[in-house]
Amino acid sequence: MSYNKFDIIPAASFSDIGLKMVPPLRCLSSWVQCLWANDGSKSNPQRVEEKLYPDAGSSLTFEIRNTEIKARYFHHTRVFAHRWDLSTKHISVRFRAGGARALLGLDIDDLQNIEIDLLDTAFPQRSSLQLLMDTLPALSTTQQIEAVQNWLLTLSCRAQEPHYKWSTLLARASTDLIPPQQLALQNGLSRRTLERQLRKYLGFTPNQLHRFAQIRKARQHLIMTPDSLSDIALACGYFDQAHFTNAFREQALETPLQYRQRKMSQISNS
Repeated sequence: MSYNKFDIIPAASFSDIGLKMVPPLRCLSSWVQCLWANDGSKSNPQRVEEKLYPDAGSSLTFEIRNTEIKARYFHHTRVFAHRWDLSTKHISVRFRAGGARALLGLDIDDLQNIEIDLLDTAFPQRSSLQLLMDTLPALSTTQQIEAVQNWLLTLSCRAQEPHYKWSTLLARASTDLIPPQQLALQNGLSRRTLERQLRKYLGFTPNQLHRFAQIRKARQHLIMTPDSLSDIALACGYFDQAHFTNAFREQALETPLQYRQRKMSQISNS
């Protein structure tokens, strides 16, 4: 397994179960990390469970069974175990931080850590989502993915422009692990202004976003390198190995060593 250009760390089992990543259209990349798709070709119901790690993003997943289709939205701020039914076709949009708020008009503060049927929720783009879902069952998988991307493209034309500014700033801060106070200074902002704007457009405080970025970077190092835990701690902006271990365990529900051993076992068995 390796880190990829979609800024996603895929589960080791994804290639085994036929779940594939699809890049978003370039003009959607400010809002969308990637799309996932599987064709639901397993003849018998089969479920696989994977841990999902929060990164301030959220997912809109279309579950397609013949002519029956559901749109499920999930925005988690803590680690969750998610089960995939491989006999059902899935097309999932993974939004970046604030992406679902900008494109769909969803108030993510009210939708955290619960999976919802989006058509049961009142939001500005509900009617356009219904129109999309009416067209999907008659299309091939490739055409369905294209239809979903075109729908998102239409929504992006109406999205608030400031989201681009703050999502671009977040992308740089996350890649370079810039602490919030330094980020505010580099952009000529007060810490209070930075916090207010990130909450408004991305739905999280600078501290929350920084912690998500640290854990994601640490997970990359744990999987991709043989570096010691103390070296990874310093590379990811922690004071020392003990601070790293405590922060990782609090967010990932396992220690860095347990995470590395589990992922390496999955990779070697895949």
